[in-house]
Amino acid sequence: METDTDSLVTFLIAFGVPIAMMTWAYFKMNATDQQSVKSDFTSPKFLVSMGSFALGAFLIEFSDTFAVPMIKTMGLVLLIIGGIGSSIVTWKASKVRSLLILGLFVLMVFFHAS
Repeated sequence: METDTDSLVTFLIAFGVPIAMMTWAYFKMNATDQQSVKSDFTSPKFLVSMGSFALGAFLIEFSDTFAVPMIKTMGLVLLIIGGIGSSIVTWKASKVRSLLILGLFVLMVFFHAS
């Protein structure tokens, strides 16, 4: 398992800083806000759309950092599920925005797969 230092620093900044800030903000909330965040993050709509997208992006970057190709494949599958889920969730509000999201996800998958 080889690790490139530049890739590791980018990975830690890209994922470490936002996760640390979200954790800090979560513990500063009162109990009702914490419960609201828990219910929002465990809703099926979030898990199928943004949750699978975020986990897929994390796995792809983790795979690129630590050179584990099998994890990249799982990340791409989750990224595809997240793109389709986000398009479906957004379709009711705006059809144009939904197609734009789907197009951007297709580009992301294309660039990560190649």
